[in-house]
This record gives sequence, C-alpha cells and structure tokens, in this order.
Amino acid sequence: MDRLKNILKKSLILSFVFIFTFFFSTTKNYADDFYRNDIKVVVKKDGSADIESVMDYEQTKGSEYYIPIDNLSKSNIINFTVSEIVDGKEVVYKRLDNWDVKKSLREKENKCGIVKKSDGVELCFGVGEYKRKTFILRYTVTNFIKNLNDSDMLFWKFINDNLQAPPQVVNITISKQNASFDKENSKIWAFGSKGKINFIDGKIVFSSLERIKSNNYVTILSKIDKGYFTGGEKIYKNFDDFKTKAFKGSSYKKNRKKSSYFKVFSSPMFPTLITMVVMAIFSKNMIKKKFKGGYKAGDLKSEYYRTIPTKQWYKLSYVLECAGFSGSEAVIRAYFLNWIQQKLLIPITEEKGKFIFKKEVLSLKINENIDYKFVDETEKILFSMVEVAARDDRILQEDEFKSYLKSERNQREFKRLTNALDDLSVEFVRENNFVEKTDKGKWTYNYNEKGKEFTEKLIKYYNYLKDFTLLSEREIAEIKVWKELLIYASLFEVTKTVEKQLKKLSPEVIEDYDIDVNSLHTAMIYSYVFSSNFINAYESSVERSSGGTGGFSSSSGGFGSFGGGSGGGSR
Repeated sequence: MDRLKNILKKSLILSFVFIFTFFFSTTKNYADDFYRNDIKVVVKKDGSADIESVMDYEQTKGSEYYIPIDNLSKSNIINFTVSEIVDGKEVVYKRLDNWDVKKSLREKENKCGIVKKSDGVELCFGVGEYKRKTFILRYTVTNFIKNLNDSDMLFWKFINDNLQAPPQVVNITISKQNASFDKENSKIWAFGSKGKINFIDGKIVFSSLERIKSNNYVTILSKIDKGYFTGGEKIYKNFDDFKTKAFKGSSYKKNRKKSSYFKVFSSPMFPTLITMVVMAIFSKNMIKKKFKGGYKAGDLKSEYYRTIPTKQWYKLSYVLECAGFSGSEAVIRAYFLNWIQQKLLIPITEEKGKFIFKKEVLSLKINENIDYKFVDETEKILFSMVEVAARDDRILQEDEFKSYLKSERNQREFKRLTNALDDLSVEFVRENNFVEKTDKGKWTYNYNEKGKEFTEKLIKYYNYLKDFTLLSEREIAEIKVWKELLIYASLFEVTKTVEKQLKKLSPEVIEDYDIDVNSLHTAMIYSYVFSSNFINAYESSVERSSGGTGGFSSSSGGFGSFGGGSGGGSR
C-alpha cells in the first residue's frame, strides 16, 4: 500500500512538473516581437507626404494590429493600404470602409481599415496566422508640412511611446520630391530615443542606436527654408515657438552666453586662457527629479561653517546641481585639481610652432612614478580618458580633448561618465539617509531633517569660502586642510577669492604652514583650463546636434509635435 502511495505521489509530482514546465514554455515567448521598422517618407511640393512603413513583426495574440495617429490638426490620412510579403511577392490586403475591431482573427485576415476617433485615427489590419511576417503599410498625410511665419516645418511623431512591442531597430528616411534636404536649406533634430539624425545624400536619415523601449518614441523636427512648398497647413506662429517647446526637457540646448571667469587668470604668458569658459555639460537624458527641501546658494548669508562638509566631495555632483552650483563639471574640475595636487599630473609648458610663430602652451604630464589610488571606478574611468587623449607621449595638451571627443564612441563614454557622477551622488544621499521614504519604503527626492542639515553645512561652507577675504591672518593660519579647502573652492568656483587672500599672507605664515602660493596658482589655472577644455570639447560635439546640422538625438523632449500618439500594437 505504501509503495502504491509513493508511486501515486511521484506521479502527481511529475505531472505537476510537466504542467508547470509546459505552462512556462508556452507562455515564456507569449509576447509579440517587433524586429525592425523601416519608414520612408516622400514629401511633395503641395505639402503632403507619402509614407511607407515596413514592419518585420511577429504577433502572438489578438486578431489585429493597430497604430493610433492623433494630433492631426488639419491633416488627413488617405490612401491607406496594407500588404504582406509572401514568397518574395507583395500580397495586397483588402481595404474595408468600416473596420470592426470586434471581428475574429479569421474575419480580419488579409484585410485592413481605419477607425476614426475624435482626436485622430487608428490604422488597423488583421494579422492572420501567428508567425513572423513582413508587412508594408502605405498612406498619405495631407498638410504634412506646416507653413509658419518665418519658415516651413516638419514636426511628426513617427514611433509611438507605450507600444506593446516597440521595434528593436528603427530607420527613418525623409526625402523631397525632385529636390533635396541639406544643411543649407534645413535644420534637423530628433527626440524620444537614442539615435542619430543626419543629412545623407539629400535626405534626412534617422537611425536608432539602441533598442527602442516602451517609454521611448521617435519624433523628428525640421526647420525648412521657404520657397519649395506650394501648400501645407498655415500656422501663424514662428518656428521658435515650436522649437522652444520641443527643446524643453531635452538634451538639446539653446545658444548661451559664455562666461568670462578666466579673465582673473589672465597672464602675458598665456593670453589664450582668457577666453576659456566653464559651462554646464548638458541636460540629462531624462528629466531628473530635483532634490527638494534643502538650502541653496544665496541662502544663510553671513552664516558660516568652517569644516569641510564631507571628505567624499566626488559624490556631490547632483547635490551641488540641485543647490544651484555646477554639477558634474564641478566634480571633474575638482578631480583635475586633486590630480595636480597629488602630483599625478604635472603642469608643464611646451613650445609650439616655429621661429617667430613659436608660443608657449599649457600641458599636463602624466606622472608614471607615482602610486596613486583611485577612490572609485568613476575616477579611474575619467583618468583613463585623460590617458587616451594624451596619446603615446603621455603629455596632455590643451587641444587634445577636442581630437579625443571627435569619436562618437568617446562622446557616449563621456556622457555615461557624467551620468555616473550624478548616480553616485544620488547613492550618497540615500546611503546617508538624507531623503525621506514613502510609506512603501521607496526613496523620494525630498530632504529630511538630516539632509537639510547637510545642505546647511554645504551652503555655510560655501559662504565661508566666498567671504574668505574677510578672514584674519590668524584665522587662516589655523586652517589645517588646505588641499580639501581648495577642492571645495574649486567645486564652488571661488578659488579666485581664496587665492587673493593667500597672497596677502606674511612670508612667515606661508613658510610655517608650507603654503606655496605660486604652486596653488598654477594648480588652479591648469585644473580650470584642462577640465574646461574637456567639458567644452564635449559641449561642442553636442552643440553641433543642437544647432540642427545633425548628430545625436535627444532621448526626451519633442513635445508639441503632430501625428503619432501613445500606445498601439496587438489587440
């Protein structure tokens, strides 16, 4: 009897395992796959556009595929057709005037239609047998081009966000009928996902660089000189009205005025340094939440804190940014100063040019004879960029960052680095319990009392350094942490004030406390020059994209476009 029970027990277990395995083997792949979407757009002189969308797609559920297209304004979708590639030949689907979403899989097979909504349409077609297929959708958009006061405009959302199965690869090609798009007559930008947009052979070409995710989308904006289009939708606005809205929250930037900070470091020996600038690196890929509830630059005036807030200054990138200071660029600047202080980088001058055209240029020599320990992987990655930029001679010159960042791969690495600095900052805040949690234990971006107290120390220490000239010689002589103090002065961009006061010290104080004012001056100049050169070289590469001549897309922004919508897929 016991033996029979054991046999039954084993049989039940094996049955359960079989059912469990079968269930997961059949449901594991129970998801649609959108392998590739190639879209071709031909814009005609009358302002309309013929669009062809080739979908390499496999549907595993539902009876149809649908694409919402909203925000049509005065545009209409006409001449909609769907076909399928079968054995290398194109099989055209039957177009139904009234599409019924409730019909069965078989009833919708080889058919297509349009569902009209109050705010747009849905392009629909039956998928038939569940297997990988190539579909070709074609349709015309009237009034695709918008005729503005100062230019014509193309502003269309081609790939929706919140698709059930986003395409893994997206390529979009936009051409003019019997004419071309180029840098002379057009400006271009792309939003919503990581990709590149460029002028290629008279066409606007967008290519994704990473797999599209559900929260991604692809929107293309183009400013086009007037003169080619004879029709389109007339909108009594200027292009900048749309561009401003599209750029909001994106990594594209408006033109900004340059800082004259380096005038304080002017020197007859280095006249070119006067024009160097410290600028923000770039807006984040995504719209990050700001830390709230803490003190900011300008608060707590005339209140001071005389101790460094934390020795982990390299983790303050996003904390500083939210407090009104520079963010990741401040930390990069401080790293350069620290490397010079620690003699990992040695400031030198080199002669460049020949004969009467010779001039002295700043350089940094990598010290091979020092055992330097990096604080974390992020610092190590940043320094490795310096090493690669310096090339074989291990001497970094001012213009070598520009050459280094010509590579798109290096641009992406630098962008990842600055994002990593901000992520490190968020981790620092959480590790120290500086922000509140929700009832469910999820971190917020709201400072608690402990976090507010930390920002108070940070701002009071900033005030202390900013008002450094008010300190007496005795107070300065009592300072024991000069290297850390200068790091924070660099973070807060008040090194000029600190240096000015140091120059007033008596020779006795300077000798007693081993303060080399000339070395400090050199270290501060070089750290600013080379960190800013690095940042500005990256800035230039991004500005080329921001200027509308092509380059990287922005992973966010692009709001205010026409067409597209949210959602879509199988149903």
